[in-house]
Amino acid sequence: MPPIRVLLADDHRLFRQGLRQLCEIKGGFLVVGEAENGEQAVRLARQLKPDVILMDIRMPLMNGLEAILLIRQENPAARIIILSMYPQDRRERDASGAGANAYLTKVIDVQELVRTVRAVHGGETFPNPYRAPKV
Repeated sequence: MPPIRVLLADDHRLFRQGLRQLCEIKGGFLVVGEAENGEQAVRLARQLKPDVILMDIRMPLMNGLEAILLIRQENPAARIIILSMYPQDRRERDASGAGANAYLTKVIDVQELVRTVRAVHGGETFPNPYRAPKV
């Protein structure tokens, strides 16, 4: 089975670099692109057609929620996971309303990230409120 193709969208380069390594080494995923803002995320999602997009909620030029809405307009089947440093607040509801399939905080461990990427790729969503289940 081919690896899950992932697009990373986060404005912090060091975080993207670390996330790339975790995705490729621990998850066996193929990171097909990296975006440092929402505009790049929309453009790369259109060009690369990744299986799963890991999206930060706060980025310059266009935030993650705006990017999700645009990506969903072009590709309603896109699989998008929000990665945010903001736990349990209105952003989770906003993310689910925009079309995110899951909402994870950046305090998760790598096993939870890998499990969620695989589950979302397989068609699952995480309701109540779009957060992956605890280990």
